[in-house]
Amino acid sequence: MRPGLVVLGWAAFNAVLASIMFAYGESLEFIGLYAAAVLITVVVGLVVIAASRPRSRRRIRTAAGSRSAGFLALAAILFALGFLFTHWISYLALFPLLAGGFSYRRERLPAGVVPARTGVRSTPVVPQEEHPAADRVARMVTAGALAARAFSALRPGRRRS
Repeated sequence: MRPGLVVLGWAAFNAVLASIMFAYGESLEFIGLYAAAVLITVVVGLVVIAASRPRSRRRIRTAAGSRSAGFLALAAILFALGFLFTHWISYLALFPLLAGGFSYRRERLPAGVVPARTGVRSTPVVPQEEHPAADRVARMVTAGALAARAFSALRPGRRRS
């Protein structure tokens, strides 16, 4: 099933619900808000349909490690924090959004170019050399910290509640 048709089907279902609200005499403001949400869903469905059509133009590949995706995630987090705290935090999302847009323009590669290799190894990790002295020191430090914690809890002058 095509994703655009699923979104348009959801919009049609919501339009039926809006008409049911109209039949039961709901206020016009409420029906208008619901109809606006239906209209937004229709627009999203049309955008999904337009984006899923195959294009005969030259395709643009994006590099494997995308810095613009990180900027977009930061912008989404800042925008969501604006709902939680105050609206001016949402304005701060504009800066990472612009930075992501500018970095995306530099990340695009022509269709014939293969993206560069990333630093992530695909082979299994080779175990590193064992350092018995470092392991012994780590165990001694952990045992000392636990002993100090137990000793401080047993002292009669300090009671924790």
